[in-house]
Amino acid sequence: MSAAAVDAGSGTAGGGAAGGGTGGVVDPLIETLRLIGHPLRFQILSLLATGEHPVGDLVAQTAQGASLISQQLAMLRRAGLVRSRREAKQVFYTLVADKMLEVAQALAQLAGSKTVSLVPGQPAEGAGSSAPVAPVSQSAGQITAAMFAQVQPRG
Repeated sequence: MSAAAVDAGSGTAGGGAAGGGTGGVVDPLIETLRLIGHPLRFQILSLLATGEHPVGDLVAQTAQGASLISQQLAMLRRAGLVRSRREAKQVFYTLVADKMLEVAQALAQLAGSKTVSLVPGQPAEGAGSSAPVAPVSQSAGQITAAMFAQVQPRG
């Protein structure tokens, strides 16, 4: 079983009921959503949604140990959700916008929408006016909400 198939937060396999009866094979989108849905990984992605961050900043902002953050970043990197670059002794991480857009479009289809926009405050392509994207907010040091894409309803 690959490291990505085991949730580091719970130690459970990603298959099971989420596999949808496919004989243990997990759809890549379902696996990606499971990875995003983990509270710490979601917090990391929320921080990276504001721009590139070195690992040390992510450690400080999440108040978690460096090894745990590195482990979560490795899982996100293998899933193609984040990209890393090394500069001297520091490693910097950024979101992979194309992969996040792919996930957002799949969720938009489930919501009955045709398009999504990854530009904060901008309506989705072909959509009418809309409210701006909600910013990432923090409450007592914890990320409580983040908006990676704006979903526009049909109609």
